[in-house]
Amino acid sequence: MRKIFVILAVLVALAPRCLAQDKALMADYQSQLQALFEQVYTAPTDNERYHANEAALQLLGEALGQENSIKWQWDFGTRVSVLTAPDKKFRIFTWPVVNDEGEYECFGFVQALDEKKEEYDVYPLYDKSEEIVNRQEDLLTYDNWFGSVYQELITTTYEGKTYYTLLGWCGVDALTQRKVIEPIYFKSTHSQPQFGQNLFRKERNIRRVVLEYTNKAMVSLRYEEQFIRTVERIRAKRKGGGRGGLFRPPSPYKRGRAAATAARTSRAQDERVTSGPTIKTTDKKYKMIIFDEVAPQIVGMEGLYQYYVPSGVELAYMFVNGRWELREGAQGRQTDKRLNQDFDKPMEKKAPAYLLGGRNKN
Repeated sequence: MRKIFVILAVLVALAPRCLAQDKALMADYQSQLQALFEQVYTAPTDNERYHANEAALQLLGEALGQENSIKWQWDFGTRVSVLTAPDKKFRIFTWPVVNDEGEYECFGFVQALDEKKEEYDVYPLYDKSEEIVNRQEDLLTYDNWFGSVYQELITTTYEGKTYYTLLGWCGVDALTQRKVIEPIYFKSTHSQPQFGQNLFRKERNIRRVVLEYTNKAMVSLRYEEQFIRTVERIRAKRKGGGRGGLFRPPSPYKRGRAAATAARTSRAQDERVTSGPTIKTTDKKYKMIIFDEVAPQIVGMEGLYQYYVPSGVELAYMFVNGRWELREGAQGRQTDKRLNQDFDKPMEKKAPAYLLGGRNKN
């Protein structure tokens, strides 16, 4: 009994030291990764940026493999997006690398809980967006991923089931950029992430929503409490009682048949006048994904996204009975301009290198 007590005492004494060592190790990872991601964004050549990115991928993968790393609060500022599910079932890291031609490639990791093993598995994300033909319809995996930098994680529930939806952005190239509404889910049999889910009501086979538009435009995509306006037509009731209810006052004078008929018709019309349909509008607040509709600025340019701009119409998805339901009449009234800013871009270029007479030689 005394031996057991001694062992427990030793374990209790060592616990704070182990925790301190874990924190020191994770802090060291954090410091090294911050320096690498700074190079990913600011290094002057493609070779240097991608070399730093490869080192960051290796080091972050190693860090996420450490026991209890899910508890570490990573902070890379605007260089890397880190989103954690409220139930701690998964965490997702995403960031872009841009080359001299202004083309973006996204990278990332998903750290997901395997409920059977009660431990977290780590999945690197491979951007295959340029190879995906049916980008709104395909069910995708971590090794065939429609690359984006995710800016917001939405958690919704229905009948005891939890749904996760990501809102993302990607710079694409020198001509276009895009935003995406991307459901992510995990089967109960394993921890592997699945991207895209048939959650969009009345939109057959749509598993994600992609908005691609000119690089010169600004398109809003956000999840918040906003207004939906409903318009209802109301027809006023008749004042008269119909044919059987006509008021026919006695006339002291004899009239001709035509005059009498005209008088009765006039009185009937006066009694049965209606005010016509009236319009009733109602504004009510809901939680919703609200976004700008995009359309080609020039007729005949459908599919050429460098000509797509906001149409001036705001649309919204509301989560109703386990599905995202598209609603018109959204009234976005948020004036905070920060919500409409794109993810911090790695490199600010006045023009891509190929328009400046060749690749960057610095």
